[in-house]
Amino acid sequence: MANTKNACGPGEQDGEQGGAVQPSIWERLDTPRGGRTTLTHAGIAEAAVALADAEGLEAVSMRKLADRLGVATMALYRYVDSKDELLELMTDAVIDSAALVADPGDWRAVFGEVAVRRRETALAHPWLSAAQAHVPTTLTPSRNLVVERMLGALEPLPLTGDQKMQLIRALDSYARGASDGEVYQRMMLERRGFGFDGDIRILLRSNMQWLLRSGRYPRFARVVQDGLAPADAAAEFDQGIEALLDGLAVRFGI
Repeated sequence: MANTKNACGPGEQDGEQGGAVQPSIWERLDTPRGGRTTLTHAGIAEAAVALADAEGLEAVSMRKLADRLGVATMALYRYVDSKDELLELMTDAVIDSAALVADPGDWRAVFGEVAVRRRETALAHPWLSAAQAHVPTTLTPSRNLVVERMLGALEPLPLTGDQKMQLIRALDSYARGASDGEVYQRMMLERRGFGFDGDIRILLRSNMQWLLRSGRYPRFARVVQDGLAPADAAAEFDQGIEALLDGLAVRFGI
């Protein structure tokens, strides 16, 4: 989660470069819409997510989405002002805070579950990482419900507000980095015709053979020649989370 503290520049506390802050899409959603409507923001997000899941993020356009929904393109602009707002809706829609069931009094269980769900969501929606690079996704309703849950688990502990957010950002950085790396590897395997669950060792075989023959990397060569088990992404992710939580517990005395 990005650090929003001191995010405004001089003279920008009340707006962008001194101007009025435009209402976010989430604020507009809280304003009742008058008259009969044929579309909903939830329906738009659902259709856009399905399109991205099937064809990739690059396939998501206002025109193509309008065709999928059976409406005129201009009708969509009554609900979303831009492609970026659509991406915000999509990234929020795939976060299922209701699926979190860990004991709310066990901060490690809560944090671990949030991380695992982050990985599962990234693998289910490979476009998510690219979408998050375009729009602010740290202050959306579903994301904030997750943060509320994490803060609730930390509430009984002797931590300052800054320390609580440091814990949350540390977990988010690990979970997002590890998940995105796995997604990118799957995408690379697919592009090369190996299938998303293909064996990465086959793809890397020629590079590995050159590396071992070169003699330039003796330590790595010994590790490889001694024998490495096939990578288990899920198990390595879980081990990384446990190690991270162990370190955070020691660092913050909790």
